[in-house]
Amino acid sequence: MTEFKHQALENFINDKSGVFPPVFVGRKDIIDEVITTSQRAFERGDAPPKNTIIIQGAPGAGKTSVLTEIQNKVAREESQSRPVIVTPADIETRRTEVLKAIAVVASKPKSDWLNMVKTVGSDLAQRVGSISFLSFSADFANMVKETEPEDLFALRDMLPPEKWGNPVILAIDEAQRFSGDHTTLHAQFLQYIHDANQIQLPLTLVFAGLGDTDKRVDEIGITNGVFPYTIGALTPKELEQVVDGFCKYFGLRIGSQYERLHSFFNSTECWPRHIYWTQKALSESILQPDVNGHLDRITDWTIAEKRRDQYRIGYYENRNSEEMRRSKKLVAAVLKLIESHNIADMPFDLTDIGNLIDCFLARFARSDRGWRVPEKFGAGDGAVDRYISHLVHQGALAKDISNVTYLCPIPSFQSYLVGKANFTQEEKLYIAEKLTSSLS
Repeated sequence: MTEFKHQALENFINDKSGVFPPVFVGRKDIIDEVITTSQRAFERGDAPPKNTIIIQGAPGAGKTSVLTEIQNKVAREESQSRPVIVTPADIETRRTEVLKAIAVVASKPKSDWLNMVKTVGSDLAQRVGSISFLSFSADFANMVKETEPEDLFALRDMLPPEKWGNPVILAIDEAQRFSGDHTTLHAQFLQYIHDANQIQLPLTLVFAGLGDTDKRVDEIGITNGVFPYTIGALTPKELEQVVDGFCKYFGLRIGSQYERLHSFFNSTECWPRHIYWTQKALSESILQPDVNGHLDRITDWTIAEKRRDQYRIGYYENRNSEEMRRSKKLVAAVLKLIESHNIADMPFDLTDIGNLIDCFLARFARSDRGWRVPEKFGAGDGAVDRYISHLVHQGALAKDISNVTYLCPIPSFQSYLVGKANFTQEEKLYIAEKLTSSLS
């Protein structure tokens, strides 16, 4: 029987980073595509044009965990593709360090590379600043110019494709934060990688970000041939695998509580972030001295249920921004109509959402602040676009898996937001009227 890992479970509860325990389930098609794409480029000696993948989804969908799993597969010797995981800020202001990291993982033996990625801290300088190169002794910083996207040519000259020992993935997390247009230096830098025929390096580009990351990537000039994967909730079967894997990893004694255990996770709606918080809530009960890893010894599951629900509502309160609270009726009305259209199998895209917001603003904005687009987003058509982007970033709106329509990705979050609206009778009648006319 597996030993109960009391200290490991305690560390999981106390961890503030939001990192999941080492049980990863699902997303196999995406991970396989990223790894296969990078290996194909490595075998060619240079990346084919448009060698770029986007992974996008609402907050809490598990985008960062996908990148982490790709990295973990290398540590477990299940893959030779090595990711360099950076942020938009690194690409915009610290390209020398990014290039140095690429050179390290492309040329270093596995043992040295693993020591690098395990270094405490996320700062690129901490992770790669003290690593010496095997293939060259030149000062890399002196070979590149921070003001030119042609830095990549310096990398190619110093470490040509034939000297690469491993496929490399440049993965940019939180990619929705990219600013500027296609003429900025960081945009041109990424365009050079995307248009791989100009550089001839076996480098695969991956963007991971919120639900409008494909739009942000398009704005910086990376367009043709980019396929976006939209991720959302896990399947019920995958949720079952996560729960079973969680218990196995920490050595929990399930006893007669198997059905009770899985029922406890039903409220997560298979949403990765909710699964995480539900694991935290259960762990608090499991670590009680009179329980100590034995689920049969939990005498009052309502304590864990209450804590689980507190975590979930706290997450919703955090996602419900000040701008959304100020426009709570507008948010709720949009969500109600979008839900009705999706139930009727009538797709609702960004243009439809913008038109719907315009209708509500024309009818109610002068009479009730809850119907107004907050001043933060400016005025005119651009204000509505920026407001919609904000709703996407907060998780109130997201593309569905097939990118055909928009919806609120978590039903209970939608119920929470709609419950905050407190519509008047006049508002309810108008919403019903708009619903009838739009569905006819």
